[in-house]
Amino acid sequence: MAEEPREKRERKATVEVYSVASPTKKEFVIPEGAGTKVGDIPNVEFALGKFRSDDEFLKTVHRLMFGTPGKATIIKKNIRAFSGLPQDDEKATTRAEDMLKRAFNATLNQLLDLFDLPRGSGEEGKKEAKEKRIFAWLMKPTQSGNKNLKEAAEAKREKAAKKRDRVAAKKEKAASKRAKVSTGKLPDDVKAIKAELNALAARQAALLKKLEKAIEGGAKKKAAPKKKAAAEDSEDEDSEDEEASDEEASDEEEEEVAEEEDAKDEAAPSQKEEPPPPSPAVATSAPTAPTDEELEYAVKEMLAGVNLESVSMKKIRVDLEEKFGVPLNDKKSIIKEFAEKYIS
Repeated sequence: MAEEPREKRERKATVEVYSVASPTKKEFVIPEGAGTKVGDIPNVEFALGKFRSDDEFLKTVHRLMFGTPGKATIIKKNIRAFSGLPQDDEKATTRAEDMLKRAFNATLNQLLDLFDLPRGSGEEGKKEAKEKRIFAWLMKPTQSGNKNLKEAAEAKREKAAKKRDRVAAKKEKAASKRAKVSTGKLPDDVKAIKAELNALAARQAALLKKLEKAIEGGAKKKAAPKKKAAAEDSEDEDSEDEEASDEEASDEEEEEVAEEEDAKDEAAPSQKEEPPPPSPAVATSAPTAPTDEELEYAVKEMLAGVNLESVSMKKIRVDLEEKFGVPLNDKKSIIKEFAEKYIS
């Protein structure tokens, strides 16, 4: 048996029972306050610029001013436009007072710094006093009258930049000096020092020459009195021989002549004769040459307390030869070395 076709189902129209209205977004409006806009207060604007837009502290400031945390994209813009809490909005003022009472002391200090208000000390540094200062400022924002922080920061940056420039200039100057030294061109101060050293060396050489001349002159002067004394001694010996012969020839003369001769001899000044130097043949043994240590000690002793301008190398050597009794020609170099050591 064939089946009968089904009847087509009739589609019924949709009947709306109720409609849901989408909530309308409330427009954010910044009320007009009795004070100056935050953006027009230089120190507050400068301090506000140091914070990031997503800083949690700025959300706290936005809640104090407007009752909402605010979006990071417009939070600074809204804070700059704030000019004070509405005088007739009791809800806003009460909300601000409650937030300040619940805030920690560190948060209050941050608010005081942002609004360019003093933290206070003593009674003014207590939490209640801080809350009052912040709330009074929120009701009517004003400029504190302190120095412009932005200008002070710019002056500090300029000073630091000048210091960096001075340091860089000093480094460049030092580098140029090092380059001149490496290329053989000496700076003026090094040249002056070298010239002074050369002058001192020339002065020392001139003094040494003067010293040698003075010693030579002193040796000649010393030799002349010795020759004169020897001549006088020979004359005295001749006169004594003559007197002795006269006395032998006149033994038979009267005693008056002898008395006169004795009176003359008593009246004449007695001359002191120097003992003759010992003959080398009489010496039991020949003197030995001194060691370098003995020479150095003798030179040091001779130069102590002596006028260096009247001393020469030759005089030093001659005096040493007289002291040790041996020729020291082969010791000239070592004697000069010891003399220069103690002269300088």
